[in-house]
Amino acid sequence: MGKTFVDPLDMPFSRCGAYICLANKNGGSPLPGEAELWISTARQRPNDRNNGNLFGDNHFRQIRAEIIKDGAAQPAELETTPYELTLASKAGSVRFCIGDPKYMVCRGEDGAALRLTHGASGQMLGGTPFFDLLNGSFKSNFGNYFMLFIPRRGALRHGENGTIELHPDEDGVLDIVMEESLVDPRPRESYMSYGECVSAVTREFDAFAAGVAPALAEKYAARGRQALWTLWGLTSVPDGETAYRRRMIRMIRSSFEAAFSWQHGMHAVFLSAHNLELAWDLLLSCFDTQDSTGRIADSLTYRGPGETMKPPVQGLAFLWLYEHYDLSALPREELAYLWNGLERWTRFHLEYRDLDGDGIIENHSAGETGWEAASYFNLGFPLASPDINAYLALQMEALSVLGKMIGKDAEVCDRWARMSEATVQKIIETFWSERDGWAALNTVTRELGGASSAVPFCTLVLGKRLPPEIIDKTVAKLFDAPGFNTPFGIASENQNSPHFTNNWCGGSIDTPLEALLIIGLENCGLRDKAKIIAHEYLETLLRNRLMHIHDSFTGAPLDGDIHFFTELTLFNSGWTSGCFVFLADRYGREPL
Repeated sequence: MGKTFVDPLDMPFSRCGAYICLANKNGGSPLPGEAELWISTARQRPNDRNNGNLFGDNHFRQIRAEIIKDGAAQPAELETTPYELTLASKAGSVRFCIGDPKYMVCRGEDGAALRLTHGASGQMLGGTPFFDLLNGSFKSNFGNYFMLFIPRRGALRHGENGTIELHPDEDGVLDIVMEESLVDPRPRESYMSYGECVSAVTREFDAFAAGVAPALAEKYAARGRQALWTLWGLTSVPDGETAYRRRMIRMIRSSFEAAFSWQHGMHAVFLSAHNLELAWDLLLSCFDTQDSTGRIADSLTYRGPGETMKPPVQGLAFLWLYEHYDLSALPREELAYLWNGLERWTRFHLEYRDLDGDGIIENHSAGETGWEAASYFNLGFPLASPDINAYLALQMEALSVLGKMIGKDAEVCDRWARMSEATVQKIIETFWSERDGWAALNTVTRELGGASSAVPFCTLVLGKRLPPEIIDKTVAKLFDAPGFNTPFGIASENQNSPHFTNNWCGGSIDTPLEALLIIGLENCGLRDKAKIIAHEYLETLLRNRLMHIHDSFTGAPLDGDIHFFTELTLFNSGWTSGCFVFLADRYGREPL
């Protein structure tokens, strides 16, 4: 196989701010002659295409691109750098560069011709997949929108069976612009040359990488660059056409093509060491679509917010930034914006998620816990857990700290501080036992359980607000009792548990658990323990892909049973990529 920076089977090729992607066949092959190149759209929102059915095709792949010779498609392979994707065959090659978030340029210089074939789902009404605009250019549906094809060198014309073909000019050169549009497309007055596209992408990605992680240890540098490229390519930016008001990082191409609020609380921690401006932007972005109740939606797509929510980790993120960096230079209006958002988000939980009024909040469904498949769900809902309440206690403390920074009345700040302290005490009284450690509670039946799940151990984020003996016993259960600590990280369910499934949060190694436990151990002053998990998880991600779910016995990615939107595998995760950069930068230079 040729030189490949990132295999498109691991992460489709794109760039910051773009919705155009270049992908291999679903479940395809990287081998020469077996790879396919599909021009794809990342504008994924379930209701756009299949009435919200997560298990139906969302038509990510739209248009197949093939090199042809004498009318016949040529076996090819895909090669990538951070800046270009090359479709290479023995009959010639063409290169693609997404130089602008809205368009890409394709160029060939060795006589190769290019055929474009539309997937059946993208054909226009009346069965015309490519529409001749009578000026040498064509347009086509691109998902629910349009793609404009503008040849600059070579001739573009109809091929057989509804295809279009771009044939090179007399010098063997072809050059075509492919521009995405949400409205009926018209050509711009000018486009960048192919070389200008490459220069623009090189400049922008290299600046991003240098700004987020300027110098990772050599062991982690290559994977770190892939992680940075994944983060950069998944970053959405305000463009006047979408619901995004600030930069946000989407999760996974095609399957989870959205930015998730609790991930942004963690991204604010992950990316803050060298780029506080970006981290702050990501944290504030959580509150840009807050609804009338104060709730923050679980996810945000290019069209609008989702319908559910996730845990309130934004206060935890603010306190991390406050305790590690100087926030005094941040604009006061942005500090006030965050305070108002945090206050409404906290009150939402107190008003809508405390049915019995005891000061302990509960979740009403598995989806809003953040874990989806933890064993303590067997208790039923409404369900209270110590980790969720720990996040809320930290959010109350954040309101006190941030309130003082922006000049809130001392009475207001003190009231939030007292509420935080009282919540910590209630957490201990409600969920901790000397025999079992941390457990969850069904609010109606009052049944306790779930001690075999590692999720409640995330209560360690409270740090030294917990009594030392509870910290010590919690850490001992994680590291000394068999079944939790593995060579690959902490298993989300004890491997000796009857509820162990080794999938999702039922026993796998997954990104949010590793990240929150590491942050929790740091908050407890146990950096050496945090470093153990960090090194285990870094090794897992070095040996495997940047997937956010791994087998706790082998460390291999666990994506074979996950087929949302008919994708046969999951792609690299922005969540995991951010975590890798954080761990490699913070712990990677320190031996165990």
